[in-house]
Amino acid sequence: MSVMFWVWLGILVGSAIIELATMEVVSIWFTVGSIIPFILAGCLGNYLWELQVALFIVLSALCIIFLRRLTKKFLLKNANEKTNLDAVIGKKVRLLENTDFETLGAVKLNDVVWTAVSENGEEIKKGQIVEIVSVKGNKLIVKLAEKEKRIDIQNEKIKTTEIKEGGKD
Repeated sequence: MSVMFWVWLGILVGSAIIELATMEVVSIWFTVGSIIPFILAGCLGNYLWELQVALFIVLSALCIIFLRRLTKKFLLKNANEKTNLDAVIGKKVRLLENTDFETLGAVKLNDVVWTAVSENGEEIKKGQIVEIVSVKGNKLIVKLAEKEKRIDIQNEKIKTTEIKEGGKD
């Protein structure tokens, strides 16, 4: 067997092993591109090695250009599924400690206590229901849940009415 035969066999097997190890659709193009030069090297030996190299480059480039997008779409069709952490966004939990723009609060989610930060820096008091807006690092970004906002507004109206009534006496 010629030297080029072993070179193409090494590229074919090496790129296939790299692809199997990473599964990122990175080196499969070189595996495909080395098949024809490998066959030519087996038939022709070291003759026309320039043609073998040119075929390898052209075939690999064509695979990258025309098949990469299709392959990524097919292999990564479930890439947009929510992870466990993404699934908590939108959940409502009770605040365990006050939070505002200076103070970190806490919430308990699935028996794990998380640090909570108010989304816009407004004060949210302990015991109120908050909605998880996003996750940044190890902190949950929260906002006051809509139901709690309505209750707060009603409480403010009740307090205002009591003050007005109390002032008439």
